[in-house]
Amino acid sequence: MSLPDGAGHGTVGILGVGSLAGAVVEGLCEGVDVPPRVVLSPRGADTATRLAATYPTVRVAADNQAVLDASDTVLVCLRERDAGVLSTLTWSEAHCVVSATAGLSAARLAAAVAPARQLARAVPMVAVAERAWTTPVRPAVPRAVALLERLGGAMAMGSDEEFDAVYTALGTVAPFVDYLRTVSAFLADHGVDRPAADRLLGRSFALLAPELAAADVDLGRLLRAHAPSGGGNDQLATLLREAGVPAATRAALDEVFRRQTHGVWE
Repeated sequence: MSLPDGAGHGTVGILGVGSLAGAVVEGLCEGVDVPPRVVLSPRGADTATRLAATYPTVRVAADNQAVLDASDTVLVCLRERDAGVLSTLTWSEAHCVVSATAGLSAARLAAAVAPARQLARAVPMVAVAERAWTTPVRPAVPRAVALLERLGGAMAMGSDEEFDAVYTALGTVAPFVDYLRTVSAFLADHGVDRPAADRLLGRSFALLAPELAAADVDLGRLLRAHAPSGGGNDQLATLLREAGVPAATRAALDEVFRRQTHGVWE
């Protein structure tokens, strides 16, 4: 095992190098006076090679086991269907393992990485690249929290149920973008250039960012402020409610939560 550095979590290993792992590396290293040592798995070779070429403290290991052998804290960024590889590796009691894999329960994680005991699940987002995201984590293992603090902060969840609900709710980014694409297609059907429609909608919703990020944000109050009675926003929201969109959204959330908590990720 490598010696810990001043960050308190030593060398960071990352299994699975996609966009999230790239954001994590950028958040750990970009503009940092003393960045941690980072070892990447060769999976996602193009991204891993680019990151290693960009940051002097980052290198690509020969294989997944080499990542573990060089690391103190291991961040798992694998897809659920690839998580079976975890149980084929040799883990140490000294490892701290932080899983960002959707659908991987605490029990499955513990079984896969035994005898490692310092285990946490987390929900980092790509905003960690700018250290602009507070990452939900369960449980608040000190070394996991130390890592996440370097990426913008950590938010300890009080129970596994709370964590899994947050994980589920934060999966609504893609549905939101899909909703915007539907609106953009409507504009294009009425003669608006599609790229211009995308930009218009992007900027329109970006204007909400300060209100949504406010410490005292109240979504009910925000809805009322943007839906004066009888206006276009009010009419569209009413029609969507009558069409069952909120109910369908809740049903989808409940189903993803079931999959997240029962280990049936399909």
